[in-house]
Amino acid sequence: MPGFNTIPASGGGGGTLPNTTFVGAIHMSTFNRSWAQGGTAGKYALYSANQESGFAYFVGATTTGIPLNRIADISHSFTRIDIVAPVNDMVSLYKIKLKTTTVFTNGQISFPYNSGLSSSVSTITSSGTYALPANSLSMVNVLVGGAGGGSAGEHHGGGGGGGGGIIKLTAFPVTSTTSVTVAGPIPSNNSSQGGTTFFGQVYAIGGGGGNSHGQPGGNGANGGGGGGYNPSNGGGGITQTWSSGLGEEGKPVYHGGHNGGGNASTASNQHRRAGGGGGASGPGANSTGGNNTGGEGGPGHASDLSGTTLVYGAGGGGGAHHGSGADRSPHGHTVASHTFGARGGGHQYNLGHGADHSTPSGSGLILVRSYQL
Repeated sequence: MPGFNTIPASGGGGGTLPNTTFVGAIHMSTFNRSWAQGGTAGKYALYSANQESGFAYFVGATTTGIPLNRIADISHSFTRIDIVAPVNDMVSLYKIKLKTTTVFTNGQISFPYNSGLSSSVSTITSSGTYALPANSLSMVNVLVGGAGGGSAGEHHGGGGGGGGGIIKLTAFPVTSTTSVTVAGPIPSNNSSQGGTTFFGQVYAIGGGGGNSHGQPGGNGANGGGGGGYNPSNGGGGITQTWSSGLGEEGKPVYHGGHNGGGNASTASNQHRRAGGGGGASGPGANSTGGNNTGGEGGPGHASDLSGTTLVYGAGGGGGAHHGSGADRSPHGHTVASHTFGARGGGHQYNLGHGADHSTPSGSGLILVRSYQL
């Protein structure tokens, strides 16, 4: 066989797949084998004869790792390939020549609602397994929401719970089943951070807890509101990245990272109120005005993934001291009766509303839109 680097980059093949050139194969006498096979930059694939899972590293001046049984673009030359795979498997290396293509507008990969594909939406509110419907494309659009933060009920005003973080995925690759974990609500009168919701390996963290009696709000996907009575600060919002659950596939977009509001007043007639929790699309407000005006919760994220535009991950409003309608929920909606902490609401599934003495925070949520042929 001629030297590897002299193999012509032809459009034809010679391997078991079209447009592939077979280079060679090794036997996995142990699960970890190093193959002294060099090559130039290009597209490659390593296939398991038994179609089992494994991983390989193309080692040169830099190292690129790829899973077995997939095509990968190796952007550098290499001098060896280190392979981890089941014992007694045979692994074959192919160099691949593919034709050039371009993106066309309104392709199915973007999944527009008018693409001609039929689609269906699964609303997941409990942990378990998501099953891809029959005859579906192996890519879906997903919204993953963490649970809202709780709020410490307190008669001088509890801070609003922060809204849960929102992760959106477009054309996310899935198999027939995907493990899911949906975070439950935080019980009433509890300032804990909301729980984390998982869709496979992608996860969205919960909102920070709203605190009481001049204590700062808790940190979370969006910070909780600071407590009333004494000056307080809102909690900090956390921005997720690819290394903290956001992932890299499916064009991930994160909505969150906003701070909660606090109580800056020291005036005796104004200090008995709390800051609003941060929301997925904006920070919570500081408390302003008199005894009966806690800070507004931050706005949530509006999405039409369900087929109707709904708002997810709004922050809970800050509690106040006394009076009908004193305690406020997101977007200016007042609560009809006196509450001791923050109360959310006014949006689908109440993701991220703060708890009061009788209301838990909003639980997590997963929406999956699949596309059928």
